[in-house]
Amino acid sequence: MLSAKNLGKRLGSRWLFRNLEFELGVGDALLITGPNGSGKSTLLRCLCGLESLSEGSVTSGPLGLAAIDQAVYPDLTCQEHIDLMVDLRGIGDRNALDLVNLKYAANLPAQKLSSGMRARLKLAMAVLHAPTVLLLDEPSATLDAPGIELVENLIAEQLKRGCLIIATNDPNERRLANQEISLEV
Repeated sequence: MLSAKNLGKRLGSRWLFRNLEFELGVGDALLITGPNGSGKSTLLRCLCGLESLSEGSVTSGPLGLAAIDQAVYPDLTCQEHIDLMVDLRGIGDRNALDLVNLKYAANLPAQKLSSGMRARLKLAMAVLHAPTVLLLDEPSATLDAPGIELVENLIAEQLKRGCLIIATNDPNERRLANQEISLEV
């Protein structure tokens, strides 16, 4: 599913992380913890190719990412976001809003969504193509109790078909993983 060898990321003269290695298979969930600024989100961006590594390599199957700082197009509706992702990937479930209980907002532009609704939209875009590797950055940060339950259900489904990486400081999310890496500042 995912193999990370000798990962390192340098910002100027400072190493955010170095010599990280891990392998994840079906059913594995890796938790990445550490204080703010330790490189948790950067590591996720490197794993999915949105940011380059300073050293090391990553091999993985199809990825999905939902991140707290991930942007959405303010003028596109929820359904237009899903349709765009399906069209760009060439695969996916155009009914992905159902997966995150957001169908009622299908015709709302993203700029009209609450932060929790935007988080659900990002989750829908991350899982619509049934990725083998799902990356979640602070997945429950803006969600209410039903939203957190939804994330846990999506995680359970993900672990049946692939693996998961969660970057978080929420101690409640520690129970969702069977492996852990702690980054330092």
